[in-house]
Amino acid sequence: MVLPKSLKKGGPSQSSLPFVFFALVTAIPAASTHASQDFDALITPFIEAHCVMCHGEEKQKGDIRLDTLSRDFSQGQNAVLWQDVSDMLITGDMPPEEEPRPPKGELSQAIKAIDSELRAAAASANEKGRIAIRRLSHSALDNTVKDLLGIDLLLSKHLPADPDLEGFNSLAITLDANPEMVLKLQNNANTIAKLAMASGEDVRQKRHYSLGTIGHGYNVEERGEFIVTSSSRDRKHVMWPQGFVVPQDGLYRVEVDGFARDYRTDLEEQGIEYTYVREAYEKNMKERERKPNDEPRLVSIVAIQASEARHMDAASVPGRRVGYFYIGNELGKQYVDVRLNKGENIMVHYASAAILNQSPTAIVEGKEMLVADLLQVKSITVSGPEIDAWPPPARQRLLGNHSTAAADIHKKIEAFLSEAFRRPVPETTVRNFNRLYQAGLEQGLSEEASMSNVVEGVLTSPRFLYNYDKGDGQDSWAIANRLSYFLWNSMPDTELRKLAEKGQLRKPRVLRQQVLRMLKDEKSERLVKDFTAQWLGLKDIELMRPDPKLYEDYDPLLEAFMAQESEAFFEHVLSKNLSITSFLDSDFAMLNERLARHYEIEGVSGNAFQKVALPKENPRGGLLGQASILKLTSNGTRTSPVVRGVWILENILGDPPSPAPADVEPIEPDVRGTKTIFDMLSRHREVETCADCHKSIDPWGFGLEHFDAIGVYRSKYRNGQPVYAKGSVPGGSFDGVVDMKKVLLDRSDQFARALTEKLLTYALGHPLSFSEKIVADDIAAANLEKGGGFKDLIITICTSPLFRGETQPTQVAQN
Repeated sequence: MVLPKSLKKGGPSQSSLPFVFFALVTAIPAASTHASQDFDALITPFIEAHCVMCHGEEKQKGDIRLDTLSRDFSQGQNAVLWQDVSDMLITGDMPPEEEPRPPKGELSQAIKAIDSELRAAAASANEKGRIAIRRLSHSALDNTVKDLLGIDLLLSKHLPADPDLEGFNSLAITLDANPEMVLKLQNNANTIAKLAMASGEDVRQKRHYSLGTIGHGYNVEERGEFIVTSSSRDRKHVMWPQGFVVPQDGLYRVEVDGFARDYRTDLEEQGIEYTYVREAYEKNMKERERKPNDEPRLVSIVAIQASEARHMDAASVPGRRVGYFYIGNELGKQYVDVRLNKGENIMVHYASAAILNQSPTAIVEGKEMLVADLLQVKSITVSGPEIDAWPPPARQRLLGNHSTAAADIHKKIEAFLSEAFRRPVPETTVRNFNRLYQAGLEQGLSEEASMSNVVEGVLTSPRFLYNYDKGDGQDSWAIANRLSYFLWNSMPDTELRKLAEKGQLRKPRVLRQQVLRMLKDEKSERLVKDFTAQWLGLKDIELMRPDPKLYEDYDPLLEAFMAQESEAFFEHVLSKNLSITSFLDSDFAMLNERLARHYEIEGVSGNAFQKVALPKENPRGGLLGQASILKLTSNGTRTSPVVRGVWILENILGDPPSPAPADVEPIEPDVRGTKTIFDMLSRHREVETCADCHKSIDPWGFGLEHFDAIGVYRSKYRNGQPVYAKGSVPGGSFDGVVDMKKVLLDRSDQFARALTEKLLTYALGHPLSFSEKIVADDIAAANLEKGGGFKDLIITICTSPLFRGETQPTQVAQN
């Protein structure tokens, strides 16, 4: 029996709660909800017959004792414990396989009895919405600033990271507003407000650089129209747009017109001889391993202080690597969008080139020139910063192009506050912000500077930073916010605000129409990105970089494509309203050329992600064949069946294993003489304190062993031993991921519950109570029974009484 989720260690402390606001908590109802005599008469003999041998007076596996477990379901902790008991019985994880199984009729009666008591307790608790106050997450803050002001700047810049809880970093209980955060946020708000109110010459420019205006290091060659580099070692081998200085913080597009290929191959194919100037290079360079010329090369963009963009010897290329792109072997333009800070310049770094200290100069037909794997650049173009219009939209809305009468300013500020605070604003608040504007004018500030103070005040106001939600189902503005921050991770648009003003969003029919509209909007890409970052763990994709000596083909852009594959797959399942079982297995993948090559799948070209049909029994279908998941669950040098098994239990089956008890010292098993990961973990399972958990964890992880640490399919380990990918779990056995996915498909109902609980946790902004889990389970079961798709599931969630904040959360919405 796993440790109940309610008792897992590592939850938030009281100090992690917002320092100004506290969430409304559920009160325990006065009426008793002790289990009925019929329940006791049924459950007591069942537990005595099948459970007390491991969870009774003499032994308490997992620190769980069931013979004395309270039948008072009004206590939330007891209810969650009983819910976990029911879950384990449903999945067949308990009793263990080696113990006698209860007769099916007896088992179903026990499960039904527990479910009945849970539902009775949930109805009695009548929890309402319990959302109250929730601070916007970092990503939500940034999206809201962009939608409100029309300028792509980060209010979250340098803020302390949002803490994680159960994989989520957007839950109300963890989103504090500590003094450190407030100070940095005020500095960011000050900068953003000034730029949002800017006027004068349009800062958005397209700056073009070519031969003569492209600066470069000493070991870079000018050849015809091109700037040519041969190494990735240091700044002697880089190039930069000469004289460029980032005018203000923002998002910029860097476009490079050029190509990359191995010049040695070209010369040899043409029968042209070449001799290196340095004798030591003659043998070394001609024998150095080459990439085929049809294989794209990696180029990185490095942000550096503009004053540092000059000829200078250095051990490495300094600065921040802000973007990457692949460049082909024929002249063409490639671009990447990068975030730059005021006062910076950028360097173009040939990341795929060999690390050469000196220039590989050779004599070719009487001329000295670089002969190696070369990047040849014809031009560099830098465009930006990205702003929707000029002057910025917020300035046009608040100040216009001419001086505005005081009465009109008051109205404009009122409309702006209502939009920014996402609900009607009291007149006293409007007057306060209007006085702030007038005070600036009286102190001699310009209209622009005075309105900048207003915008700064808005961005630092609790009314902007927090969503207020009584959770009573009557507040249409709260529903609008809940809906927009679920589906767009940002503020409501004009249509949602109008419907909220009319009270229309309380109607399920209207909500359904809005969900369909919002999911068609490009802003729904934020749901895809933000939810997958948390559910699948894609936010951690950059952690634990693979060892470059073991995985030479791995690079940062491949890593980014891995995450984008999972996002594109999620978006496709959603937009096409496919069954959620597609996440478990599918006959297609969403790939681009680089990932297809990584997976050894032919016939895919270009950087754009596209649907690719997979042959039957292909291991890549669904989430578990995606490199992002396989990389996230490895340690940089080798695979980890334990980590992968835990990931499946947590994210696919919704049954996270318990951590090791605090009073048990970590044990290092004797693994001397082991040859494979299976051998090593077999020794680990021989340790009594580890065995129980590993029996439930390891099989799922071993099912993925045919994939290495970066998701490449393999049949043998590096030492030549065959891969062991077998597992046995309640309900089935398997050998490899194809078989394992069939076992998971048989558990589709468990996956449906797990995914629905994750979606509701994300949508509501708090871990689900036991009664809310009942709602989630009912929604999941109804969707599966109807044969509904993923979009249908999200519609049902958004139109449910629980999401709307109705007073009977155990009801599923009727669409």
